[in-house]
Amino acid sequence: MPRPARIRIESTKAWEAILSPVRREVLESMQKLGPCSIADVARDTGRPADGLYRHVAVLVKSGFLAEAGTRSARRNVERLYDAAADDFAAPRVARRASSDERDAIVRTAEALAKSSVRAMRASAAAGRIHCERDARNFFVMHFTSWLTRARFEELRALTLRMSAILERGRTDRTGDPYEVFTIASPATRRPGPAPSARPRPRTRKKTR
Repeated sequence: MPRPARIRIESTKAWEAILSPVRREVLESMQKLGPCSIADVARDTGRPADGLYRHVAVLVKSGFLAEAGTRSARRNVERLYDAAADDFAAPRVARRASSDERDAIVRTAEALAKSSVRAMRASAAAGRIHCERDARNFFVMHFTSWLTRARFEELRALTLRMSAILERGRTDRTGDPYEVFTIASPATRRPGPAPSARPRPRTRKKTR
């Protein structure tokens, strides 16, 4: 039975299970492998199987993984698991959300940003980041700008186009692996003193 394309995790507490880098790696491995055992994931990720059992249990309880039957192995019967969906949506957060719900959004952004920085640091250490103009293979952008609602929606549409490109890469797995993270957030600044009037330039009196 094919897995759903996308499901929503309804609880912010359940959603936070995926903030762990190890659990995201386990989930991505199962999305790639299909129904598989923890031993299969251990081989795919290079992590010891003994350390993955509790992570898999948390992902099952939170709704990211589902049990997918069993199969006979050499010495025992292996339990199989599969990703519950190809993609997951975060819980809906109401306009008047609680502070815990808002904090969950921030923690999600923070965890994913840290993951991207770790990936970039590892690639830099391995000499895989190229800065030459003809060979550049990375970009970093940061803006503080002013957006109307129309401009924000235009920017969001561009990120959805980026998402479509990245989904094609996740499907065919050709080229080099990349980690991409984007965020756009209202910028709240502390009120400062009112700008003072710009002083008029002094003019020298000419003397004869």
